[in-house]
Amino acid sequence: MTMTAIPVSVSVNLQGKTVEQRQLGEDALFGRASYGKYAYAVGCERLFALLDRHGIKATVFVPGAEAEANPDYISALAGRGHEIAAHGWAMEEMDADGIDERALLARTHATLERIVGRAPRGFRAPHGRLSGRTLGHLAELGYRYDASFQDDDGPYALDADGGVGMIEVPQSEILIDATLYAQRQTHDRVMKTWREEIEAMHREHCLISLTLHPRSDYGSARASRIAALDHLLAWVSGLSGTSFMTLEQIAESARA
Repeated sequence: MTMTAIPVSVSVNLQGKTVEQRQLGEDALFGRASYGKYAYAVGCERLFALLDRHGIKATVFVPGAEAEANPDYISALAGRGHEIAAHGWAMEEMDADGIDERALLARTHATLERIVGRAPRGFRAPHGRLSGRTLGHLAELGYRYDASFQDDDGPYALDADGGVGMIEVPQSEILIDATLYAQRQTHDRVMKTWREEIEAMHREHCLISLTLHPRSDYGSARASRIAALDHLLAWVSGLSGTSFMTLEQIAESARA
């Protein structure tokens, strides 16, 4: 699908305590009362303050359990103009055995709608894993797009895969901060890689999709990483023909 401007998206996977809970269980978390607080008290504050300074509205993928535990914060993000989208309930993989997928999707959908006052339009699967039924369930719930895949340079229709009326807005693996920071790469090296990738995508008029996490380990929340991201966003803003858009805006533009 051809788009007039070169769309640039910034999406945030808001993964806090649910990651550790999924891996270890609540009882195994030492300091369980404070686990995951960094993502909100430090990471989100740094990251969204930076986006606000650049006038960028992000798409924030929120697990239902995170929203339920931090409703005021999620509501405030929506009030600042960021799009709130769904990210599973508590980092479950949609194709895992024993998962009542439709019930989890419906629970997350209802929780986000109650907290934000608007039903989410977009979905990103935890770990990018869907089952053969996921897109059909999402379409029934009224979702307009998915953002889980990494198999194209721009948006495309999902009707043939069960997501009737839905658009896929794909990610780019190399532009996901966790891909590189999880390998303990320095922020200088990450920014060099991102600049080279974005320059190439810009030449080819591809969708430029940057995916961030407000965590201290595999995310962008460290002070040095935020400072580097600041320079990168200023550089991207200066590229000719680019337009920062939420994923919902990109999906609607592609559909039109």
